[in-house]
Amino acid sequence: MRSPDLVMLGYYDTRLVALSVFIAVVTSYAALDLAARVTSARGRARYLWLSGGATAMGTGIWSMHYIGMLAFRLPVSVQYDWPTVLVSLLAAIFASLVALFVVSRQKMGPLQALVGSVLMGGGIAGMHYIGMAAMRLPAMCHYSPAIVAVSVVLAFVISLLALWLTFHFRGEATSWGWRKIISALVMGAAIPVMHYTGMAAASFAPSILVHGDLAHALSISSLGIAGVIGVTFMVLGLILLTSLVDRRFYAQALELETSERRYHQILESALDAFVGMDANGLITDWNAQAETTFGWLRSEAAGQMLSQIIIPDRYRDAHERGLRHFLASGEGPVLNKKYLRCTEADANSPQN
Repeated sequence: MRSPDLVMLGYYDTRLVALSVFIAVVTSYAALDLAARVTSARGRARYLWLSGGATAMGTGIWSMHYIGMLAFRLPVSVQYDWPTVLVSLLAAIFASLVALFVVSRQKMGPLQALVGSVLMGGGIAGMHYIGMAAMRLPAMCHYSPAIVAVSVVLAFVISLLALWLTFHFRGEATSWGWRKIISALVMGAAIPVMHYTGMAAASFAPSILVHGDLAHALSISSLGIAGVIGVTFMVLGLILLTSLVDRRFYAQALELETSERRYHQILESALDAFVGMDANGLITDWNAQAETTFGWLRSEAAGQMLSQIIIPDRYRDAHERGLRHFLASGEGPVLNKKYLRCTEADANSPQN
């Protein structure tokens, strides 16, 4: 048992505490948007969104944690071992990768949610305590086992809450839907709870020697804090902007796909024969009535020259001249009504 007289008294910079919570909220919102993008992506795009999203989300979570650590002020100089700090960042990215992978699946049952929350919570708890281990200062750090256990349990519970909210609200149609905003606020408030509980588990006793190896230790100045904040918001802003652009392209592609489906439904239900062709005279569309009228199956007609399969020999030259004139000037009918009647009659005659 340590004497209270030997424990260093620290305090929190409330501005940095508020900033860490704000970063957590922005990161939570980005996670909700990223989950929708990963879910809708296919093939290589899915892996790009998954890896890029995990990096951005992990950077945001780590930045919240790191700003929260820098918010705690002690009466001695504190340095940080940068290789250990880097490992804590990788732990945050791993936790984010697990989260995005779980919530982007078509279904998330209780077992998937439980396993995902254990892996994600373990990654977040690991990030925190690895980050604490990066501290280099003339003091010994001691932990309260009970409070550490509470912080780890909180990491699991918060991860489960985050996975549930993200999975259920990933399909929010609008970018600023109220359910998404409320979910981001809840997640953004919950994530720092684990961090500051973990910080409460630590106490520092003065020491003559600096605890830890100083070979890779760095002091963090106000400029360094500003750099961490700036890079974090730049990464999150970039991923949100990319997600917004991708969302609009996806909506346009979905609208185009719906229009094309409706277009083909109209063609298939039409009572008239419809034949579509490209600039080279190759058939691209051939509806069911065209099969009945001209006697060619769609699979047989597709890619064939229109003039070769439904236009009688005596009209082919006129058709090709008319087509060239129409493509060059945009004027004049390629086929007239008399020509169409003769074409259909000849196509159905026993000689063809």
